[in-house]
Amino acid sequence: MWKNRPETPEETTAIVWDRLLQSPKKPLRRLSQETRYSYSTCQQAAKKANLHPYKITSVQELGDVDKGKLVWYCLWFREFVHDNPFSDEAWFHLSGYVNAQNSRILASENSREIAESPLHPQKVGVWCAISGLRIIGLIFFDTTGDNALYCHIFYDFVQQLDDVELTQGYFQQDSETCHMSNMSMELIESFFPDHVISKKMWPPKIPRPYQPGFFSLGSTEGQRVCKQTANKLRTLQDLKDISAEIRNITEETVQRVMANMQTRVEACLLENGGHFQHLL
Repeated sequence: MWKNRPETPEETTAIVWDRLLQSPKKPLRRLSQETRYSYSTCQQAAKKANLHPYKITSVQELGDVDKGKLVWYCLWFREFVHDNPFSDEAWFHLSGYVNAQNSRILASENSREIAESPLHPQKVGVWCAISGLRIIGLIFFDTTGDNALYCHIFYDFVQQLDDVELTQGYFQQDSETCHMSNMSMELIESFFPDHVISKKMWPPKIPRPYQPGFFSLGSTEGQRVCKQTANKLRTLQDLKDISAEIRNITEETVQRVMANMQTRVEACLLENGGHFQHLL
């Protein structure tokens, strides 16, 4: 009686590849159990087939109404908005911030390294705006935002604008409570009548295609700023001195940021208001 011929490595690869094409979400360990191939064999077969493990990206669910609002906004933006300032704020911690999800240490053994953070960390709030011509700000604050603080920040911002920015520009903000209060909106509309991009005009639940959302200290310029200041940040005043480095960001850079924003708007329109990150 003839014995079954052993499979060649090519045949094993073909079998594993066929299984993975049928069930691409199946873990290799489960595939190993089902096929009785070792885990390393399945791993090598997937590698030979040029298959790579890609993460599933979780995004906000968008309905037809949401997509329609986003298409309308992008069409309006493409037609009317060019070099307008777009604002945002963030907290910067003196002790630094470690993202445990993304931070990794390559070593042959676990170094058991920990990152201690104080119970009440020293931090400073930073507000700024980015246009196609320059960065406006920075404006610092050290308390949680309320109506009075936001009005104070906005007034400081307005004092830094030129006549063209005031008379022809639009002011963008999200719909946080302190942004939408009667006191805040009355002040904002006194400087930007009918030129406010806020709750009614800004589509809800969207992948934000505006500058502060994707241009921050994580950019190339931001990394340079962090490297130059990392060794001298000892007090909150040291942290505020980073504004001198921010001013060194060139007009060419912010123009590229605005061009990137236009690219995002066009990508969003190509997807009819749907998620467009895969086109970038």
